[in-house]
Amino acid sequence: MGVSFDASSGLNRLCRFVSGKAVNLLPDNFSVRSRVHEYGGGAWCLAGDLACFVNNEDQAIWLKSLETYEDPQLLTQAPQTRFADLQADTLRNRLLAVSETHQEDCAEPINRLVGIDLNSGQVNTLAEGADFYSSPALSPDGRQLAWIEWDHPQQPWRCTRLMQAELGAEGEIIECVQVSDKQEAAWAQPRFSPAGQLHVVVDRQNWWHIERLTPEGLVPLAGDAPANTEFTTAPWQLGLSTYGWNHEDELLALGQSEGYTRLWRHNGHDWEPMELGVMPARLHALACNGQHLACVAEFSDREPAILRIDTELTADDPDQTLVLSGGSAPAFQVSLPLSLSATVQNQQVPYFLYRPAGVPANQPLPLVIWTHGGPTATTAPILKPAIQYWTQRGFMIADVNYRGSTGYGRSYRMQLEQQWGISDVQDVEAVVRSLIKQGLADAKAVFIRGNSAGGYTTLSALCHSSLFQGGASLYGVSDPARLNDLTHKFESRYLHWLIADPDANPERYQQRAPLNHAERIQVPVIFFQGEQDRVVPPEQTGAMVERLRAKGLHVETHYFPDEAHGFRQPENQAKVLEAELTFYLQLINRSLS
Repeated sequence: MGVSFDASSGLNRLCRFVSGKAVNLLPDNFSVRSRVHEYGGGAWCLAGDLACFVNNEDQAIWLKSLETYEDPQLLTQAPQTRFADLQADTLRNRLLAVSETHQEDCAEPINRLVGIDLNSGQVNTLAEGADFYSSPALSPDGRQLAWIEWDHPQQPWRCTRLMQAELGAEGEIIECVQVSDKQEAAWAQPRFSPAGQLHVVVDRQNWWHIERLTPEGLVPLAGDAPANTEFTTAPWQLGLSTYGWNHEDELLALGQSEGYTRLWRHNGHDWEPMELGVMPARLHALACNGQHLACVAEFSDREPAILRIDTELTADDPDQTLVLSGGSAPAFQVSLPLSLSATVQNQQVPYFLYRPAGVPANQPLPLVIWTHGGPTATTAPILKPAIQYWTQRGFMIADVNYRGSTGYGRSYRMQLEQQWGISDVQDVEAVVRSLIKQGLADAKAVFIRGNSAGGYTTLSALCHSSLFQGGASLYGVSDPARLNDLTHKFESRYLHWLIADPDANPERYQQRAPLNHAERIQVPVIFFQGEQDRVVPPEQTGAMVERLRAKGLHVETHYFPDEAHGFRQPENQAKVLEAELTFYLQLINRSLS
């Protein structure tokens, strides 16, 4: 089972594979999506023959029987509370979840770890007091519960705590201890092995590696861990799953290195890579069941797929890796990514370069720099239709993992501390200069675009660099100080780390705000904004547009009344691409004339 996004309707459908086909289990008035932390995650789980899921419209938990054709039944009746990270506690006929209660008289929503009775829907608090909770994990015998928690001003990719509790017969917490030490580290994804041993992913040795709890404390798994490899990513969403067990002593894990993911096996003594019958660029959402595992695979040259892998077969056996759904190759010739890097202050900044297929290698091309959101996130070398749209029209794309991106170790991730708007801008400038120097990019046709945090990098680069002939901001940040006052709880202290404490250093916010340097922008800019966006409110775009128009700069704006943070409707995604292409072509034609 799994959740599939239906692009035609914009709904997240809960599907089950029947005779090799994905069958939608829910009526069209349901969409599976949690909004805890605004980004959600872990919005469904199985509890025996029940599919338990969070419905997007009301954020309540609903139950769908897998043995009948009856419509889903409402479980929770708490209109001010959202749920995520659902886990089944079958021993006690309940769900474990992270809850988030929004109240008008509270400055911030309240997060808790809760148990939810599957018969009555009653919600009981298991843990509270921390600002955030995630990743409830139950031991096989149901006697131990582990989870992750953290407080302001931290984020889950900076510093968290690993907690473990003993449970009573009714599921109540009898005794709770902090397992993690005092070292600042990001703990993630606690899991109990089939034998009941607690495991966790932690980056205290720079890379997010898996450790296990012994009587002597937490220790790395035996053998040399894969070099320069991370076994999780920044948990912007709840419910991440990158490792599990197919046998009691055999652990399987998805490790990312230099942007690519591969499957690893740990046999209790050492690590070894597993060769597959296909070559994905990224793997995620791992689920293990005996000798089989399932995961989502994304490729550089075809559509995403759901894979079922027999871990007892080798890659040359055609039955080892089965594509359950997806994986179709597009009808056009795909521009494949080249893994390159630029040097900034003795630091290698990785990026993926996409050139139009069939174009001579020595022909300089119009270049669009892509800056990913987050900013503590990453971009992967997977097939992105939007990138192919550009390369099909003669543009070259450089998709940059600037300093602060994930997947390259904690030290690289932490280089954006207090440096947002500086390091990321230096990095994209270095990529542009490198491509121009190599004769690959046309210096008179260089553009930059980014969404959300990438929009901030885009606007900052346009303020402080003369390398670009235009740019596109998709719901980008223009005034960090104002955003700090308005943003949601999960990110409400994020800017303290990226820039500074606004109370202690308001001057730095003034210095880093593109809005305050709008007079420096000398090239046209196009803006796209969802009017329902609560993460980066529309006023961030509106204020920047007004400031640029006041100085007489050519600005184009596109607002989408029915979109929030990120454009989900296919027709709106198409409008963005078409408008942005027309905008850049006009600028190129203007420079030629």
